[in-house]
Amino acid sequence: MLSFNNKIYLRILAGILLLVVTLPLSAREINVRGTVTNLDDEPLYRVSIYNAATNKLVGVTNEDGKYLVKIDSEATLLFSSLGYDEKQVAVHGELTVDVVLEPSAVALQEVVVSAKRITDNVVPEPTDIEVKGNYFHIKTRVKIPKELFSTDARMIIQPGIYNVTRGKMIFLSPLVFDGQEYAITQERMYDYDVKQDPLAQYVKIKASSSRKDDLVGYNDSTYVENPNDDFRCDMMVAMENYNRVLYRDTFVIARGVVNPLRFLEYEIPGSAVKNESFFPQPEMQLRDTKGDVNLTFPVNKSQLNLNDGNNREEMNRLIARLRAVENDPNARLKSFSIAGTASPEGNYAKNEQLAQQRMSSAMELVLQELNESTRRQLEIGTKASVETWDRVVALLRADGKSQEADAIQAVIDKYPDDPNRQSRGVVALPFYRPLITEQYLPQLRRVSYELLFSQYRYLTDDEIKELYRENSGDLTRNEFWRLYNMADSKAEREAICRRALEVYPKFLVAATDLAAMLIEQGKPDAELLVPYLGMKEIPDETRLNQVIAWLSVGKFVQADSLAAELPDTGAYHKAKVYSAALNGRYEEVIQEISAESPFNEVLMLLAIKANDQAWEKAKLLGNSARENYIKAVAANRVDEVVLALSYLESAFKKDPSLRDIASIDGDVLDLLQEDE
Repeated sequence: MLSFNNKIYLRILAGILLLVVTLPLSAREINVRGTVTNLDDEPLYRVSIYNAATNKLVGVTNEDGKYLVKIDSEATLLFSSLGYDEKQVAVHGELTVDVVLEPSAVALQEVVVSAKRITDNVVPEPTDIEVKGNYFHIKTRVKIPKELFSTDARMIIQPGIYNVTRGKMIFLSPLVFDGQEYAITQERMYDYDVKQDPLAQYVKIKASSSRKDDLVGYNDSTYVENPNDDFRCDMMVAMENYNRVLYRDTFVIARGVVNPLRFLEYEIPGSAVKNESFFPQPEMQLRDTKGDVNLTFPVNKSQLNLNDGNNREEMNRLIARLRAVENDPNARLKSFSIAGTASPEGNYAKNEQLAQQRMSSAMELVLQELNESTRRQLEIGTKASVETWDRVVALLRADGKSQEADAIQAVIDKYPDDPNRQSRGVVALPFYRPLITEQYLPQLRRVSYELLFSQYRYLTDDEIKELYRENSGDLTRNEFWRLYNMADSKAEREAICRRALEVYPKFLVAATDLAAMLIEQGKPDAELLVPYLGMKEIPDETRLNQVIAWLSVGKFVQADSLAAELPDTGAYHKAKVYSAALNGRYEEVIQEISAESPFNEVLMLLAIKANDQAWEKAKLLGNSARENYIKAVAANRVDEVVLALSYLESAFKKDPSLRDIASIDGDVLDLLQEDE
């Protein structure tokens, strides 16, 4: 049983607990920072951040996807952005909350394009995405019913171009309308420094009376990469007062891109470099070169008789070569070797001595032709030897004298290690004097020279081809250039150019010529020449090839800027004309392009929205898949819907791939819906 004191204690404790439970819990306000990105870790700009409980806008991300909001530590943040699913994140007292938004998988409310009217709600007019080069243009209107807007509210209209193919949003400039009371309150809230408002630069004060709807016009454009992707235009409309969001909705106001010039037919040939000032200059390569001279001597003589046989001619050739190397500043003698040889008849030791004497005699004759500095730098090698009777056997067999060769071979085999007895045995043979003495022994009495010198010189075509096969990294730019100009096939030329660029990454001529080859093959490379565009001087052919490559991948603005630097002649002029057309300067070039083909004429008329003329001209086109497709576009523009459907169906039958283009073409998307 509890004592009186214990009862009092328990009652006090219960009262304290009751008081704690009934007291309101007051969480503190904290500054929460973070970054909002997409699935590719790219920062998202202008993401709206709300207090999920009150639906009050508390912040917006900047260009780096970063934000700073002041909010209750136990609150939940709601992140919302055009083209992305909304996401709620509980703060739980954290000072940093990073968020990743996923592309919206839910279809947005879409205004029916055929309606072409403004409804009674806050709904923007349907429109088209007009394309000029890489710039997408949006022009529409938004009616704001008077019932929905009051002087203490803000209306935000945020359009964006959504790349469906790549799941990326490009924001256009927002429209922000503040009621007069709201504007005054904003100024006070920011202590009259309205620049703190992230939307301040876009704000306009609502001027209409309360008895009238507002009809807001909108016109903006933005640069877009990959203009041939699938696009739509989304528009978010939101209204808020000081405490919460009153109204928020997102619409699709345009699907596909209106761009008839996607079918423009043109062919601009690429060009190899023709300006010789850009050609690589020849460069000498250091090469080792050999040369040899043979001098013959009379029997038992060690002095050279220059009037004997070819000795004078051979010696003159040797001396001329030596002096040429000496006088060439790009050459240096490395070594000079001399070998003296005696024939094998008679005593072997005496023959060896004779060979040494012949070698010394010839060496003295040669060295006196060289200057002193050359002799000091020269590595000299000497060798004296006596030819063997085996050599005579080989010469006889080469001349078809097998019987005589066999006879001498028998003597050699009988005395294999005794050259003197071999000599006596051969001399005793009956054919020795009339045959061996007169014809073969003189060939064995000689002095031979071998020169080795290093020389910087230009390689021959054959040497270049051999070096390319064995070690192409040692070729100079000029040698690569000569090589691919000698190539027999286009594939070989391309391979040589690619290898040249591996060895010399800044080889402008090789890159330009390779770009021209790729254009000819119908597969231009838009990145190949980009590293060279910043060079101080580049040939016009480089610019031309890059313009063609950029046009092929839809980089129309870059192509047009570069085309402006080209001369206005030939292929250069054609590049400038089509670049102008694809960048929306239709009036400048419509006559010239229209003159090239009836098909192009219809496309240009559609581009300038001369729809009636385009339809009349389109009727005269042929019945190819593309011609029928353009007939469908022209017919649809003048509301000949039945004919347009017929032409479109015919185009799809002849070329099913056109259906993929139609699915992103704002000119025929409504026809696809009708067809379905």
